[in-house]
Amino acid sequence: MDKKVAIIGLGNMGYAIAAGLAKNFHGEITGFDSHPAAVENFKTISSSSCTITSASSEKEAAEKCGIIIYALKPDVILNILRETGDLLKNKLIISIAAGITLDSITKALPEGTSAIRVMPNTPALISEGMSVLCKNSFVTEKQMISAENIFKSVGKTLILPEKHIDAVTAISGCGPAYVFTFIQALADAGVALGLARKDALLLACQTLKGASEMTMQSGEEPISLRNKVTSPGGSTIDAVHVLERAAFSGIVIDAAVKACDKSKKLGEK
Repeated sequence: MDKKVAIIGLGNMGYAIAAGLAKNFHGEITGFDSHPAAVENFKTISSSSCTITSASSEKEAAEKCGIIIYALKPDVILNILRETGDLLKNKLIISIAAGITLDSITKALPEGTSAIRVMPNTPALISEGMSVLCKNSFVTEKQMISAENIFKSVGKTLILPEKHIDAVTAISGCGPAYVFTFIQALADAGVALGLARKDALLLACQTLKGASEMTMQSGEEPISLRNKVTSPGGSTIDAVHVLERAAFSGIVIDAAVKACDKSKKLGEK
């Protein structure tokens, strides 16, 4: 991996990437943000293996680093790429701007510039993120490995063709919101049944965490694991009956399809 990485945009996701990378990166991480408070927060990141520095502009950060991560809003990133221009030649450009296609990014860069589009999600803030990477035709195998390593520092990664990015947005990008909604409902149910709020919330959160980890470690289909919990004539099958009668699975699928459709429309703008 290039020994100098720039992060342009130090909001929640930019900061999370920087903090995760700082844990095991041997080199220099340079950050820039137009908001001084974000820069000061970035400077608080500590690392025993790398140097944390700030830049006075996007151009300064881009000029000194071989990998530039743009953690910017969709409405500003293309103009900034164009303004930075030739300083981006022979660099690896990584964008996490939602809805901005690789084609748009590539056209805004000097000809032949390597670019990777990433869809991360908010659990990256606690190093439990899910990031999906898509690349243009100029990205080398070595550059792809470098990009993967960056995002592995804040969770798990997957490399997919860009045609799947809207589905990814609907599942992992928006997915934390669905899960938070379910956790809230499960905790509310606990309160309705007489549990203290903090106890109900702990029960709900740990149950989801444990079930997710069990699914990943076992390699079994979720329905198979569900069957192991639903004893004949027991409480669980009665509860599952209520969920299925209310088309719980269908509602979740419909919600994800709706999010995917919206993602496609945003990408067309």
